[in-house]
Amino acid sequence: MRIGIDARFLTHPQRGGFKTYTENLITALAKVDPENEYILYLDRSPCQDTRLPDCPNFTSRIVPGQVPVIGMPWREQVELARQVARDQLDLLHAPSLTAPLRLACPLVVTIHDMIWLFPEKFSKGKSWSAQRKLMEWYYRLVPQFAARRASLILTVSQAAKESIIQYLRLTADQVFVTHEAASHIFRRIDSTQQIETIRRKYELNAEFILAIGSADPRKNIATLVQAYALLPASLREWYKLVIVWTHHFLATELAEQVEKLGLTDQVQFLRQVSNEDLVLLYNAASLFVFPSLYEGFGLPLLEAMACGAPVVAANNSSIPEIVGERPSWWRRRMLRLWLT
Repeated sequence: MRIGIDARFLTHPQRGGFKTYTENLITALAKVDPENEYILYLDRSPCQDTRLPDCPNFTSRIVPGQVPVIGMPWREQVELARQVARDQLDLLHAPSLTAPLRLACPLVVTIHDMIWLFPEKFSKGKSWSAQRKLMEWYYRLVPQFAARRASLILTVSQAAKESIIQYLRLTADQVFVTHEAASHIFRRIDSTQQIETIRRKYELNAEFILAIGSADPRKNIATLVQAYALLPASLREWYKLVIVWTHHFLATELAEQVEKLGLTDQVQFLRQVSNEDLVLLYNAASLFVFPSLYEGFGLPLLEAMACGAPVVAANNSSIPEIVGERPSWWRRRMLRLWLT
């Protein structure tokens, strides 16, 4: 078979999310499938850090999306559809929610969650530019049509599957769950020297609480900071809060909140952290906190647990499915142990 993958997120600079999913999907396919032919459709030239398989059955093509305002939609609906027809694909996989709606071949779409259908639930209420509003409508409408056009839909958790069936009015046999997994690099590190090196590199305390922030207010980092401020001063002095930013969009606003709460010396921001350093930070952390309001999966939870970090997470969406349920008495006991 000749299989195409819309791999535009391979060359995007922001880590996490669609980029991580696309990278790991393609890396795994290259390991297990030497028979089928794969064509990866990028939207810009790859850079030195772009993870492209070095396999004879994998090739890549650049389908640019540089038209002002409507660049990405034009690329997806017009240019990509044309290229797919020229390449005579047997199947196109769209792993990032949206997809061309007119194709000459079957379509598989990965829908990670249903957040895109209800952006007002997790937005900050700010006014956006006309271009941003157009893109919001694109991401709200196109996935609905793509889901109906698709031969099947992939998703990443049972919780996400239930939401897809409910809101898109699909049947259970149209949606298949393929759980995500942490990359093999996320593992326990026994070397005390490596752990000490990462502490020195980022000037960290021996004990600290770790969290991950992004451009998405849904990650709920502002609430985490408010909760952290309620801890006794002695605990905050001993356990600094360290936030790794994958995108700087909300960092400035949160820094103002930290200053107002008088936590400047106790909350530390880390930017441009590589995956290799993140592995060591998970290993060095006393606790990893994940207060997200909604997750289709929540891959950082698996990454942290794979590195042996104790995890405190919100009790919503797919998160209990990923970390496992615990009885209420167990949660209360662990919280008391941590606070004493």
